[in-house]
Amino acid sequence: MAGRLEGKVAIVTGGGWNVGRAIAERFAREGAAVAICGRRAALLEETAAAIHATGGRSIALPADVTRRADMEGLVARTLESFGTLDVVAAIAGGGGGHEPLDTIDPELWEHVVRINLFGTFHVFRAALPTLRAKNRGALLTCSGGGAWFPMLGVPSTAYASAKAALCRLTDQLAVELLDTGIRVNCLQPGRVWSPWDLERIEAEERRTGRPHPERALNHPPDDAAELALFLASEESAPLTGRIVSVDDAWWRDPARVRAVSASHHACCLRRVEP
Repeated sequence: MAGRLEGKVAIVTGGGWNVGRAIAERFAREGAAVAICGRRAALLEETAAAIHATGGRSIALPADVTRRADMEGLVARTLESFGTLDVVAAIAGGGGGHEPLDTIDPELWEHVVRINLFGTFHVFRAALPTLRAKNRGALLTCSGGGAWFPMLGVPSTAYASAKAALCRLTDQLAVELLDTGIRVNCLQPGRVWSPWDLERIEAEERRTGRPHPERALNHPPDDAAELALFLASEESAPLTGRIVSVDDAWWRDPARVRAVSASHHACCLRRVEP
């Protein structure tokens, strides 16, 4: 059986580990050729090797999403290798800067915004001419904690601001591309512990002899990969400008997907009166 992305070409930034790796591997299993981007070459090669081991096609392209020239080079190398481009999943980002606003190093605050928001801008800007020429494609942004509501117990103004801005980038760019076949949607992967987080949590669980109280809230990276596949495939057409979480149920039901796509307000950034 043909995969859900058979014949497609995708770029996945942040594809060297965790959510980005899971998305790259899932895209490849569904038939896409995948260009994997990240700053750590060794991790990218691990992802590429895993894809090749299952018969998939991929290339590992070390690059920094905060550098415009790197993203232009990433798109150029992808086109040289695979001939076209259909999907861009801008997953690269990260937290950090968890200090009060009045004491945080300004350069650190700006770095968190650059890697999340500017990184997405640079890769989209580099990819759009190719997608416009085809009049078709899927762009995926990646939201996160603090974008929809304040994070309690930890200072997160840089991360929350950047992730909220990505939600706004999603619906604004979607509107600007309404007269094209290019769709823009935002995935929210939920809480996803990194391998280092898991090591810490498991050590605590061994010490206490009981599950960590937040374990039930954690999502494996494969949950985000399943959502990314839906948003990258024709199964989500004609959705655009939507913000979709792994914790939502509607996107797994075709009838509810049609209902959301028919609404101007569902799963978007809108003011709602009490």
